[in-house]
Amino acid sequence: MKQSGEPEREQQKSMERKGYVYIAGAGPGDPGLITVRAERALREADVILYDDLVSLELVDQFNALKIYTGKRKASHHFEQEEINREIVRHAVDGKTVVRLKGGDPFIFGRGGEEIEALRNYGIDYEIIPGITAAHGAGSYSEIPLTMRRISSSVAFCTGHPVSSIQVPDTDTIVYYMVASSVHDVLDAVAAKGRPGMTRVAVVQNATRYNQKVLTGTLDEFRQREKAVYSPALLIIGDSIGQFIRHNWHTRKKKVLMTGGESSRYSGRDCIMVHFPCRRISGSDLDAVHKSLEALDSYSVLLLPNKFSVKYFFRFLYDSGRDVRSLAHMKICTGGQAAAEELKENGLVADHDLEPDPASGYAKHLRELSISGERILLPGSNHVDDSLVGELRELQNEVTPVGVYAHEVRHDDLVDLDFIDEIYFATPVCVRNFRTLFESIPERIVVSTADRRTEQEYRRLFRA
Repeated sequence: MKQSGEPEREQQKSMERKGYVYIAGAGPGDPGLITVRAERALREADVILYDDLVSLELVDQFNALKIYTGKRKASHHFEQEEINREIVRHAVDGKTVVRLKGGDPFIFGRGGEEIEALRNYGIDYEIIPGITAAHGAGSYSEIPLTMRRISSSVAFCTGHPVSSIQVPDTDTIVYYMVASSVHDVLDAVAAKGRPGMTRVAVVQNATRYNQKVLTGTLDEFRQREKAVYSPALLIIGDSIGQFIRHNWHTRKKKVLMTGGESSRYSGRDCIMVHFPCRRISGSDLDAVHKSLEALDSYSVLLLPNKFSVKYFFRFLYDSGRDVRSLAHMKICTGGQAAAEELKENGLVADHDLEPDPASGYAKHLRELSISGERILLPGSNHVDDSLVGELRELQNEVTPVGVYAHEVRHDDLVDLDFIDEIYFATPVCVRNFRTLFESIPERIVVSTADRRTEQEYRRLFRA
């Protein structure tokens, strides 16, 4: 039975547990347009609630619990009231929450409604602005929203509801959310007296690799078929067409990266489209626990990629152990990304093995005299048979253990019509890609990281 005064103590305890909420803009689509402040908040977050227009490439970089709150096709989605409750629920539980919204939270982002909910519960928060879609679309299509002697004013409007579309008297107008109402908007603009020769542009997938820009006059667009795909913005004004032909975004080569990084590409020369062909999920828990119990029996820990490092150490810490459990082992990493991830856990690799394009790891293993060892090899559920074979040829006893799983993703497929080159980082990337695409158009250049990946590509796509 509760004593007198307990409700007050429980309320005080609840108040002490309250976390902190960032309402942040993710920018218009290109994950590189996230602000430094928003990225810092995402690294701090325990929970991220993100919208449909937020890039998965961006969200996947962070370790927080991720909750999708958007709507795609017929999939379940949250109504705004549910999103508000979800933000509050995690904050009251003492979590650091990032509500990540496409574009800017205060430009058609409903950030104001979420602030009201947070204030009602006395939850501390801050707003992190983002690059709104109009700014992104203008910059990536080279349409100046303002320009001396041509446009000295600009207005942001929405294409909904169609019964009350606003047509402000400004030089340039940008309409958001027009995929289903573009012709209603154009009719409203014409009815307000804009000349039929007024310049019009529709920007689809603004700032993304598959951005598409359609231009014409007001009269021409009103006569076209109603085929505009979301997300799309409508820009109206005479600054359209000043620089739009062969703009900087169109000229750059689009390279699809299926994993890893490659120094052969420069950000000045091309646009990287990161498509890992997989999601990282659970693991073989029984095997992981057995390997941790037997850590003393292994002499070498070989971590072939950053995911193997990340998930191995997560299980290590969850088991109540720390890096002291590895003091007797020689630790090797496969490449710079794995070595950097290892440093995040306070350790420097004894050896960082960069695979040779022709011979894989074999040459380095021989040079380091890694022979006759008991090697623990954390990795994915898809065992790298070539690496295991190289290790065993040197008389090593090897124990692969799946600390994470590759799941091929069928959502958010890349549109190959916009891709100029594909880079395969590993044979697993090739195999996963093959489950998603039956063929690769002949015009697309294909490059691979090493000999084994090249062989797998030829076996699956050129046989």
